[in-house]
Amino acid sequence: MHNENKQMRRIFSNYSAIALFVLLSSCEKPKEYKDWTSYVHPISEGGEGTALSIYDTNPESPDGKYICCVEFPQIVHGGYDAGITDAHVMIKTRKTGEIKKIYDIEIFNHNGANAQWVNDTLVAFHTYDLYDFVVFDVKNDTIAIGPIDGELGHKSFDNELVFTYSRGYLDSDSVEKVREKGIYKLDCITGSIEMMVSQAAIVKAFTTQNPEITGNDAEILHVEPNPRGDKILFDYRHQKEAGISKEQLQGFVNADGSDLRWVPERPMHVVWYDNETMFGVDTKDLGKRIYRYDLHGKKMELLGGRATHVGTSPDRQYFVGESAYYQEEDDGFTRVYIYKKGSETPLALLAEWDNGQVVWDWKAHVNPSFSADGKRLYFIRTNDEKASFEAVSIDIGELW
Repeated sequence: MHNENKQMRRIFSNYSAIALFVLLSSCEKPKEYKDWTSYVHPISEGGEGTALSIYDTNPESPDGKYICCVEFPQIVHGGYDAGITDAHVMIKTRKTGEIKKIYDIEIFNHNGANAQWVNDTLVAFHTYDLYDFVVFDVKNDTIAIGPIDGELGHKSFDNELVFTYSRGYLDSDSVEKVREKGIYKLDCITGSIEMMVSQAAIVKAFTTQNPEITGNDAEILHVEPNPRGDKILFDYRHQKEAGISKEQLQGFVNADGSDLRWVPERPMHVVWYDNETMFGVDTKDLGKRIYRYDLHGKKMELLGGRATHVGTSPDRQYFVGESAYYQEEDDGFTRVYIYKKGSETPLALLAEWDNGQVVWDWKAHVNPSFSADGKRLYFIRTNDEKASFEAVSIDIGELW
């Protein structure tokens, strides 16, 4: 009897352990990251849709006095096919909170007119689609330079703007061509424009380096100068086969036009890590994580977890992006995470919403970026209640 009782206790104990394991397994695991969503606030309280510039482009003036954003009185329910809409370029004074309209423009929902600061008082932005841009003096409330035909790059250094004159619409007989296609540099102090490299030279170099690359309907865009201003990364798009969407490749050139070459491995949404290396999302990685690369496209180190459009802190210790990759997560939510360098587990959640249409289909991408001092973080989130989007910020300096 004693042995039978002992055996029964052992069986009961085993069943209890199994039941406990099943119960614990069915419970939601505690999140490994912090929730910082309550610290995030809209840049404008006006109620209209607001957007920021392209990913990793700081919306603050270098001295931190002003914030530039774009206001959309009417949200276009669609992506590129929906066409352009009326919008306003807005300037907010950080100290007082005053926000005012400085210019009326016509653009897509996408990338907030590519607005970028040249110096403490000059800001550049597109005025009509991606056809032209102006340099605006916020101190004197007037246009300093422009309009100039061309498509802005991502960043400005040393009072210079890098831009391209390349898009396919320039091939139309109805469009007046004002210059040869290529990558250009604008001196925002003197107003002088200088070609850095022609598109013809880029096409010749690329087709020589790789026989599979064609010059068919080639376009050059997304030019990204390094902080030192001596190297340029750019996106090369070409028609590989008739009826197929354009293939996107990565290119590199020195500012003097030398060392022009195709980068064999193209990370998505490339940004300079420093003056000699770059980072972006690895599209061949199943986890679609953030990596650092050399200028030949060789992967160097893991920087962060899953993302699509990425911004980084000035010290390169934190990376922010939206998840999943060009679509919502499995539960239908899109989330914005911040990662500590080298970790694929988020440090904190910054925002989440269950309307994937706005950010993915309507192209109102999150486009995160940091202030120059690394104390503030900016991005775009979806407003579920209005099926709209809004530019937001978080004072992150006190949360590290």
